[in-house]
Amino acid sequence: MAEAKGSTNLYLAKRKALGWSRESAAEKLGISDDKLERIENEKQMPNPQDVLIMSDVYQAPELCNYYCSRDCEIGRRYVPRVPDSELPGIVLQLMASIYEMDDIGKILVRITADDQIDDSEVENLAKAQYTLERLSIMIEALQLCVERKIDRGEISRKLYEAAYKKAEETR
Repeated sequence: MAEAKGSTNLYLAKRKALGWSRESAAEKLGISDDKLERIENEKQMPNPQDVLIMSDVYQAPELCNYYCSRDCEIGRRYVPRVPDSELPGIVLQLMASIYEMDDIGKILVRITADDQIDDSEVENLAKAQYTLERLSIMIEALQLCVERKIDRGEISRKLYEAAYKKAEETR
């Protein structure tokens, strides 16, 4: 469970960024000081409910991705680590991936037209998969960024949810 030497546990980093003592944070989280200390020192794995509570209390939705991509047995296989980025960087990377999609779509159609993937198509298939995964990660990064902005009050939750619902209905 330990990360590379010198790296900081994200649960600890988020608490410290808030300027909260361990005791104060434990009280707000509804867990013991000892348990929080064990989680922050990587002596105990948090359970999913602990992570959800920390995510809400610390207003850090990225903690859920951190847990799933790093600590969850299934997530380590299927959930990529989403970078903790700011909106301008996310949008630029997202747009770069979107611009590649036209070529990727053509490649995928050529590969799958005969319902076979031969050795000469594997490299293009891998490139297409990589590009799609990058796009997916940037979509997740955008979602986390928006959730952080909502949590911080930079975006009205009510307005955002109404606009999202309207977008769903017009689809």
